[in-house]
Amino acid sequence: MSGKLKMDEIAALTGFSVSTVSRVLGGKSYTSDKAREAIVKCARQLGVLDSLASGRLLINGVAVFAPQRTFTAQGDAFYLEVTRGIAEAVASHDVWVSYCGLDEQHADIKVFLEKANHKNINAIILIGIDDPTIHKLALSLEKPCVLINSQDREGLLDSVSPDHRSIGNRATQYLFDQGHRRILNVTSLRRETMYWRLEGIKEVYRQYQIPFDTHCDLLVTEGFTEEEAEQAVGEWLRDTPRHDWPEVIFCAGASMSTGILRVLNTHGVRVPEEMSLMTTGVQELDARIVATVSSITIPCRALGVEAVHLLQHRLNRPGAPVFNLLLKGMLSQKGTVASATRHAARVTVER
Repeated sequence: MSGKLKMDEIAALTGFSVSTVSRVLGGKSYTSDKAREAIVKCARQLGVLDSLASGRLLINGVAVFAPQRTFTAQGDAFYLEVTRGIAEAVASHDVWVSYCGLDEQHADIKVFLEKANHKNINAIILIGIDDPTIHKLALSLEKPCVLINSQDREGLLDSVSPDHRSIGNRATQYLFDQGHRRILNVTSLRRETMYWRLEGIKEVYRQYQIPFDTHCDLLVTEGFTEEEAEQAVGEWLRDTPRHDWPEVIFCAGASMSTGILRVLNTHGVRVPEEMSLMTTGVQELDARIVATVSSITIPCRALGVEAVHLLQHRLNRPGAPVFNLLLKGMLSQKGTVASATRHAARVTVER
């Protein structure tokens, strides 16, 4: 049956005009909620949504919630870049996007419900919001909802995140493949996602039957700034005998690597001749830094783009299994990680 006949059939079954059916299936926002709900339901029953082009977005309005710092000057550039990915994904569609700041752990429920229940909103995206109460409320609204860089405890909401565990695992495996065993991991653990990354790091140690010692293998900072990394690593090096210094420093952010390079330069340590350096970075944000430091990069904007596609998928197939989409990091070798000798690779590190 042709597309025109399908629209005629949907119009006949729902009582709305063919032009109204066309507007709804075309993703246009100037239709009533009643018409849209009836037409989408009928189209789903007839299997029309299964054959729609993936680029057609059947969403009128999206409410995007993120930590408040995302929308402030000198705020969270990572999450701001995610919102740009969302805007990029809906740019060619007639979709209204609303942005709202929320606390990550103790969000304002009243503000969330007010924004999410707006008459023009029929889909929700939560960026970095870990509050389980908000997750439950989002589920109760019966609107497509996708989490970005977070997961609900009950596993009932679709989510898309960097594969933090894989990112930590792959970077550490690369360092081990180069023959290194004494690695100082510099990171912030203020979010659960960073614990996932740390677990990926520890997996490689277990694979090689080397104990992970938090006293000499891990240095935790409050945040991810270059100043914090510079101070923390500087103090660590001053308090540690030089013969116990690591072969490699692996830090959790590109800005951290800038501070660490300053510290190593102050101590007269040559990179990578005397100590290697590796970092994680965001493709779109840290291009200048990761162009000079070996890194594993996270596709930041892609998180927002894929979240919009998951919303569309949930709208088309409300009964489909819950998705947890994990985006892999990309390894980039820029010469700041030296290859250890074969002998060094076989040496058992004594703790």
